[in-house]
Amino acid sequence: MPATDGAVVGLAEELIAEHKAATGNPHDGAGKIARYLRGDHDQPYAPRGARDEYRELARKSITNWLPLISETYVKGLFVDGYRAASGKENAGPWRYWQENRLDARQTIAHRGALDFGASFVRVLPGGRVPSIRPLPALKTHAVYEDDDDEFPVFGLYEKGRSRDGADLFEVYDDAVVHLLARPKGEKLRIVRQDLHRLGRTPFVRFRDRLDGENRGVIAPLIVLQDRINEAVFSLLIALQFASFRQRWATGLAIPTVDDPESPLFGQPVEPFQAAVDRLWVTDSPDAKFGSFDQTDVTGHLETYGSGVRTLAAIAQLSPHVLLGDLVNLSADALAAAEASTQRKIGEYETVFGESWESALRLAAFAAGDKTAAADTTAQVRWRDTEARSMAAAVDALGKMVTMLAVPAEAAWERIPGVTQDDIERWREMAKSPDGLAQLAAIFDRQSATPAQPEKEPAPVKE
Repeated sequence: MPATDGAVVGLAEELIAEHKAATGNPHDGAGKIARYLRGDHDQPYAPRGARDEYRELARKSITNWLPLISETYVKGLFVDGYRAASGKENAGPWRYWQENRLDARQTIAHRGALDFGASFVRVLPGGRVPSIRPLPALKTHAVYEDDDDEFPVFGLYEKGRSRDGADLFEVYDDAVVHLLARPKGEKLRIVRQDLHRLGRTPFVRFRDRLDGENRGVIAPLIVLQDRINEAVFSLLIALQFASFRQRWATGLAIPTVDDPESPLFGQPVEPFQAAVDRLWVTDSPDAKFGSFDQTDVTGHLETYGSGVRTLAAIAQLSPHVLLGDLVNLSADALAAAEASTQRKIGEYETVFGESWESALRLAAFAAGDKTAAADTTAQVRWRDTEARSMAAAVDALGKMVTMLAVPAEAAWERIPGVTQDDIERWREMAKSPDGLAQLAAIFDRQSATPAQPEKEPAPVKE
């Protein structure tokens, strides 16, 4: 912990400079990744002096596939519970998760780690429950003594701006949260210092990989994205200038400008205006007309499709996620097509799961729950998002229960689409002596048809 206010300000200036160097350059690092995710790509090559029409086509050729890559993985990563090793129900720190609305906010940590290679979750003591807040990846920075340490030495959060326009920053160490402000045209100064008493810097890091440089899934794909944009640019040029069949004519007298006051006097004039809805006509008996073949764009389309498939292969995604060219597939065939994607999601679940467990243990420590804070056997439970047939899954689970003597309750959590809330509600119903009757009543209400009103008897004819 810095000893004086001057040391704190000096540390903050150093952390801000490092953070700006890592994220502030739009042509390298996290700054370039953020620019590409927004769709602000480097435009395809155009020769010097290219007309505005070419530049407009270059702008339109940007086809941003990169957000779909990370979003596909984010949609498959959803924490659905936190259990001790011997527990059937969620452990105590799961209440902190729900109070902090992390069912929705967990995607901030996952998306930041996948896009930029690393993101952070901040844990601080609170009122009723500790505060667990995923922070935007581009606004956080941390310094580690050893890259494999669980907690950093110092952390920086770029908080935003105050009402008077001053830039606000928070610097964290193992004991204090330092709030600093930089008014316009002035130096950085300390505004407030709050003790958190956690004994460690309250940042938990999420990384896409534990060894090597944390680059994320987007950085290696930028070159392939540029290749796809080049292919689309070539296709648009072919459609704009070469798909319309060009005509030619011979044996014609080329007219000239006959106005002596015109600066173009004596210059040749194009005898016809080529267009889709115009017909060339002449009274010259020696005139001949013809047309050039139009450009075949099949090669351009194949190049574009090949680029997208290569992008999917490098990102370990099934090509149908990007191209949508698989139709009328069974659940088993779809699961086989997504096998590599599911294996990659499984890897992220393992890596991110350790980070969430560390965050929940730190939250338990902040709440004074020493037992939960020391429980390293508790694990987060991930929701099963793999595509599979419900009928086949239920049949396999039923056989597992009847043939292998697996408890039926243990098979509930393996049913596709079932949440932890569903399982807990089923447990409560199973504990009730009339639980089966309750289930039967629910099914009866769902299947019951409304009673039809009785019809009045028809009048008797005489």
